[in-house]
Amino acid sequence: VDASNNLYIYGTTSSDDFPTTTGAADRTFNGGPDENGVSFGVPYPDGADIFVTKLNSSGNALVGSTYLGGTGTDGLNISNATTYNYADEARGEINLDKNGNVIIVSATTSDDFPGTSNAFQQNLSGNTQDGIVSKLNSNLTSVIWSSYLGNTGSDACYGVAVASDNTLYVCGGTNSTQFPTHNGAFQQNYNAGRADGFLTHISAAGTSILHSTLFGCLIFVL
Repeated sequence: VDASNNLYIYGTTSSDDFPTTTGAADRTFNGGPDENGVSFGVPYPDGADIFVTKLNSSGNALVGSTYLGGTGTDGLNISNATTYNYADEARGEINLDKNGNVIIVSATTSDDFPGTSNAFQQNLSGNTQDGIVSKLNSNLTSVIWSSYLGNTGSDACYGVAVASDNTLYVCGGTNSTQFPTHNGAFQQNYNAGRADGFLTHISAAGTSILHSTLFGCLIFVL
């Protein structure tokens, strides 16, 4: 919720008629490959997009609502490497920064995910799944920036915390052997198990990774 008790909701949809609002960042479902049954039998026959919705404090009106995604699968963690625990397929998170902007973290296979032109990672890593970090304005009428987060393996973002300076701390899972880390990080090298956890500190403008470390062991950590 924001300072006025408006409620922000993040989720995943296969509906081409999901309710959106006038002026929303994207009012058109972008579709994607059939992901039917990926998440505990939930059908996504026409592909999947992320949605972000803002309800007023009484819950009786849409203040803003938008799709967010590209032509691939968005908002679903479909990699066997990064799905292990209950409901891992649907992991992701929504948060607000100190200016009321909306932060989304999730996963995507779209090579045309919106808003990545000025980000620290502008392109999808190969033909696989990357994590995604996006900032939208408070009324959901524009994508301020988005960035992929990953490398040549499978990557997924699970959670995000906003620091007092609006920088972001993003956590998730990866089996990318070259996942971006910084010199002197707690753990710079991938551990060769099924997947490692990661924790990445991102600038408020989304233009750089400030700090990043893997966290895992040879067996498996998420």
